[in-house]
Amino acid sequence: MTRPQLVIKNLSRNRRRTLFTVASVAASIFLFTILSATYSFILSSTGGSRANLLLIVTSRVSPRLVLVPASYRERIARVPGVEGVTPFVTFDAHYGGEDSFMVAWPSDPEVIFKVFTDWQLPEEQRRAYMLEKVALVAGRKVAEKYGWKIGDHVPLRSADHNLTIDPVLRGIYTSKEGDESMLAFHWDYFRDARGGLDKGGVYWVVAKTPEDVPRVMKEIDSMFRNAEVETQTQTMMQFSLDFMAGLGNVKRILLSVSAAVVFMILLIVANSMAMSIRERTVELAVLRALGFRGSQLMGLLAAESLAISLTGAAAGCLGAWLLCKLIAGVRIAGWIPISIPLNLPVLGVILAVIVGISLLSTFLPAYHASRASIAQALRFVG
Repeated sequence: MTRPQLVIKNLSRNRRRTLFTVASVAASIFLFTILSATYSFILSSTGGSRANLLLIVTSRVSPRLVLVPASYRERIARVPGVEGVTPFVTFDAHYGGEDSFMVAWPSDPEVIFKVFTDWQLPEEQRRAYMLEKVALVAGRKVAEKYGWKIGDHVPLRSADHNLTIDPVLRGIYTSKEGDESMLAFHWDYFRDARGGLDKGGVYWVVAKTPEDVPRVMKEIDSMFRNAEVETQTQTMMQFSLDFMAGLGNVKRILLSVSAAVVFMILLIVANSMAMSIRERTVELAVLRALGFRGSQLMGLLAAESLAISLTGAAAGCLGAWLLCKLIAGVRIAGWIPISIPLNLPVLGVILAVIVGISLLSTFLPAYHASRASIAQALRFVG
C-alpha cells in the first residue's frame, strides 16, 4: 500500500468525523474568506481611477438633515477644473404592482454618464436620452426582467418622495462591472413632477483631472464659507468610508472576527487530529516496530490534516466566490461598486493560514505519538 493510499484509508476510517470536520473547516473558511476579501476591498482604491475624480458636496453641519441650496449648483459648475455637476438623490423606484426595489437616479443627463463611465449603450440611444426630458435609461437586467422595450412607458412610484412618474424608455445600458439593475432619468423631469420644487440637497461633482481635485475641493468650500449653508467637499471614496466609519471601526472589527475564526479553525482541526491519533496509538506503535521512522509517521499524519483542511478550504472558497458573484454590482453611496474578487493576495493568505493551521494542529499530538515508547504504546487500551 502506497503512502497516499494509506492516508486515504485512514481518512475513511471514521467517515462521519471526517465529513463533519471538513464541513466545519469549510464553514469557517467561507467566513474567513469573505472577511479577508472585504478587508482587501476596503483598503484598495475601489472604483478605479475615475472614482478619484468624483467629489460629493454636502452640508458641513449635517449631510442628511441640512440641504445644500439649489442655487449652489451653477456656482459650483463655474469653478475651474469642474467637468460637471448634478444633484444626488436616490429615487426608490417600484414598478407597477411589483414589490421589488430598484435604485433610480434623477440627474443631469450629461453628467450621469461621466459618473457611471461603465454604462455602455448605443450612441443613438444616448442621444435620444439626452434630448427628451421624460426619457429613461435602464440596465439590461432590469429591462429583461420586466420585458421593457425601447419606447415603452415605464410607470415608477416612490414611497419616499410620495411621487409617481411615467418616463419613456430610451436607452438600455450594459456594464462590464455587472451592475445592470439601475435606472436614470432627467433631474428637470423629477423637479417638474414635484411641482417645480427644486430643493437642492447633495451634489456630485466630476473633476477634469486628478490634479484638479484638491484645488476644486478647497475652492468650493471657500466659496461657501460663512454662507447660508457651509459646505463640505470630499472625494466619493472618502465620503463612503466616513459613512462606514460611522458604523464603527470596520477594519478593526474585521480583523478581530478574522482572528477568532482562525482560532476556531485551529481548535476544530486540532481536536479532530488529536482524537484520530489517540485512537490509533497501537497502530502507530506497530508501524514504528515495522521500521517506520518518527518523521515518516509525522509526515503521514500531517498529510491527513492537510487533506481535510484543504478540502474544507476549497469548499469554503467556492461558497465565498459564489456569494461575491451574487452581490457584485451593489454600490456604496450610489457610486462605489462592491466588487470583492478572490484575487491572488486573498487566496494566498487563505492558503498560508490553512497550511499553517494544519501543521500546527498536528505537530504536538503527532510528535508525542512518534516519540512515545513502543512498549507502552502497544499496551495502550484507550
